[in-house]
Amino acid sequence: MPVISYLMVKHVSLKSSIISLIVFFWFAQFELNGQSMALVSLQVENEITAYSKNRSGDIFLAFKGGAITKYNSSLDSIISFSPTKIGDITLLEAGHGFQIFAFYNDFQEYAILDRFLTRDTRYSLSRTAANYVDNCTFSRDQNLWAFEENQMRLVKINLSVREIEIEVPLEFVIDSQDHEISFIKEYQNLVFLVDKLSGIYIFDNLGNYLRKIDAEGVTQCSFNKDILYFVEKDQLHMLSLYKKEHEQVQLTKSSYLGVLATVDNLFLIEPKEVIRLSYSIEE
Repeated sequence: MPVISYLMVKHVSLKSSIISLIVFFWFAQFELNGQSMALVSLQVENEITAYSKNRSGDIFLAFKGGAITKYNSSLDSIISFSPTKIGDITLLEAGHGFQIFAFYNDFQEYAILDRFLTRDTRYSLSRTAANYVDNCTFSRDQNLWAFEENQMRLVKINLSVREIEIEVPLEFVIDSQDHEISFIKEYQNLVFLVDKLSGIYIFDNLGNYLRKIDAEGVTQCSFNKDILYFVEKDQLHMLSLYKKEHEQVQLTKSSYLGVLATVDNLFLIEPKEVIRLSYSIEE
């Protein structure tokens, strides 16, 4: 007989009008013809080092060594990329149209891939005005936002002239002795800097510091419309970017690296597994 366990049905109001966000997280294991099967889950062989999504709801996983695979919303593999230069991807960004951005901290390089993942074009950060870059990402105008540990600053690099056009000193914003910047993203004219040890710092697109979301152990954040998503320990957090609304959903374990949010699904990311959660929004 099938043995099915399911968890959590949560109603969340994240707008002034009534929105019902029903999150179904059900994980079923059963035997079919003597085989144990898991539903709504993708197991992978290699460790996931970075992950992202595009505007169509497809997700991209980067694996140890630098391979990238694109999956559809059903977690079916669509296309894969195998690099000629082996190295771990520190940050992956697939939300900028038809270009995929990959940052390699060890090489001090970033790569641009086309949407078919057929080839990568690599660029050295040593050819810009930046010092050693610990993390960086594409900006909405296809320049770079970068965090430099040795200078303790957030900078925006204009790639056309290879010069820094915005510099944000961080010594009075972030604890200079106790931080670990793991992720950067620009979204809706805001810049999000994730510190694994203390939370998420938010700046405007000119580099002005706005506020901080206190959280511990967060390595990445995701967005869908006006909602910010992140996983802190065994809690899934959903925050409105423009209203004082913050909801949480209890998860079954605390080993998730993070979450990707699309129109119809949430994808919980583990080091070697992705679990899909389906939800619906009614206005």
